Amino acid sequence: MKDVSERLKVVFLWHMHQPYYKDYFSGQYILPWVRLHALKDYLDMVLILDDYPKIKQTFNYVPSLIKQLMDYIENDAVDRQLYLSRKKPEELSEAEKQEILKTFFPQIMGQ
Repeated sequence: MKDVSERLKVVFLWHMHQPYYKDYFSGQYILPWVRLHALKDYLDMVLILDDYPKIKQTFNYVPSLIKQLMDYIENDAVDRQLYLSRKKPEELSEAEKQEILKTFFPQIMGQ
């Protein structure tokens, strides 16, 4: 076995970034990725570390990501998919139903 001083040292740096998806004219987010990743990936990555307490990692959250997360938290920001998912089914137009099929389930719709 090698001497401890000769072991390879590895740094894990997770760069969490998202482009700024807010449309300044409508005030609506044009893509849902910040919200969806916040619901799933960002927290999951940190929780995984509980299983590996000896691994040291750094998470870098860029300002545009933080700003968008805070917008969802503090200002009830909305993206198109969130808007559509909150509507009652009977209130959806035929075009909105088609949009849901196309954007929520692209694999099923052959995209």
